[in-house]
Amino acid sequence: MLKENRTKKIAALVAGGILLVAVIGYAVVYMQAKTKFMSGTVINNIDVSGMKLSELKERMQKYSISVEERNKDGKTTTETVKGQDFDVKIGENEQAAENILKEQSVWKYLTRQGREYTISDWLEYDEKKLTDKIRSLKCFDSDFATAPSNAKISEYTTNGYSIIAENEGNRIEEEKVVETVVNAIHQMDEKVSLEKEDCYQKPAITSDSEVLKKALEKANRYTSTRITYQFGDSQEVLDGAAISKWIKVNQKNQVIIDKNQITEYVATLRKKYDTIFSSRKFKTSYGNTVTVNGGDYGWWMNYQKEEKELLKLIKKGTVTERTPEYFQTAEKYGKKDYGNTYVEINLTTQHLFLYVKGKKILDSGCVTGNASRGYDTPAGTYGVTYTQKDATLNGENYSTPVKYWMPFNGNIGMHDASWRSSFGGTIYKYNGSHGCVNLPPAVAKKVFQYVKAGTPVICYKSEGKKASEKKTTVKKSNEKKATVKKTSKKKPDKKTSSAAKSKKKAKAKKKNK
Repeated sequence: MLKENRTKKIAALVAGGILLVAVIGYAVVYMQAKTKFMSGTVINNIDVSGMKLSELKERMQKYSISVEERNKDGKTTTETVKGQDFDVKIGENEQAAENILKEQSVWKYLTRQGREYTISDWLEYDEKKLTDKIRSLKCFDSDFATAPSNAKISEYTTNGYSIIAENEGNRIEEEKVVETVVNAIHQMDEKVSLEKEDCYQKPAITSDSEVLKKALEKANRYTSTRITYQFGDSQEVLDGAAISKWIKVNQKNQVIIDKNQITEYVATLRKKYDTIFSSRKFKTSYGNTVTVNGGDYGWWMNYQKEEKELLKLIKKGTVTERTPEYFQTAEKYGKKDYGNTYVEINLTTQHLFLYVKGKKILDSGCVTGNASRGYDTPAGTYGVTYTQKDATLNGENYSTPVKYWMPFNGNIGMHDASWRSSFGGTIYKYNGSHGCVNLPPAVAKKVFQYVKAGTPVICYKSEGKKASEKKTTVKKSNEKKATVKKTSKKKPDKKTSSAAKSKKKAKAKKKNK
């Protein structure tokens, strides 16, 4: 019995002790719940978990925030803004914070059921002082700040173009910096990074821009072009180094080719290699050298078409050997562009020579334009326009059928003149053609066999050597080649001269071409 009573007393003491501890524990937790903010409590974005109101006030009095800024070199500078610089403290609505403490229950406190609160007029500070303090930071100093620069296409090098990366600089968005620092202070943050908060001006174009990459690809494609022009022994190479001076990348990163530069380049080629209408030094069959002016023979570049084709090739980045577009070509490039197959006509000696591959095939007297009537055959270098058999030559007052027609200067050409019995000498001065080169039928036939469209015809005036070729007389029977008859130094008798003159006058009345 005594033992049972002792057990009951012990149990009662233990229960009482537990109750006492519970009461004391409750009291302690209760006091904490009423004086400290429970875990998870956030006031105006400020985490006040486990903090007394007095501690919060003290924290505000000692509050400062570190502002991380970007230097010109990309490194970080840190400046401090202190709460005392702008008189920060809890505002008039301090009672709202006290009410939060009052509303905290022991159970919520123990289960950490704190939540977020928004209290108006929570912080109080001097706005002007704060704004002035923020604006006194280095990042607001124009000497400290560098504007961002866009990524861009580099200058051309032997390796082509590349992308120059953007420079982010360290120029801030001023209003955004003020707003960011103020918001951080409202949350009682200890530091704020202007970099992380995206407060810096950004380049409009960065290295990963697709537009920039396309521009780079296009510029490198254009300058990968290599076009080799071969003008006989001379060569002209158009490559990236030259083309790079013709292109530019505009502000929209569009690659633009200056077409005027293409025009100038083609014009340079024309000036250097076109020979149409040019003068030529020509070594005659007599051994002397003459200057032949005029005529439309020679290289004549189709500059408009060549410019268009060149533009297409550059856009494709073509590597090729090229012959320019021509209106008209010559036999070869160089000073002797007429080559070694040509017709030579000395308008002074009234003689024609035909050369094929450098070999003289024939020579013959001829009759050119009637000098007394102003029908002189023009000197110059020409090309046979075309060849035609059985043509009819029509003029203002004549219509003459010929077997072999070889025009080379408009309506002026070489043809057979079956109505003539004599060629060469001075016949052209009083009984010449309307400008054409009259040939003995057999000579015209042979010339016709060798010439074709484009064959050079070189007409010039030169006394040459003291040539004995004065007149070619054509026999009607089985004529194979015109021959040159040497005139006797002996003076003809008067009858012969008189007969010859009568014959010449009769011939002059005929209509010749």
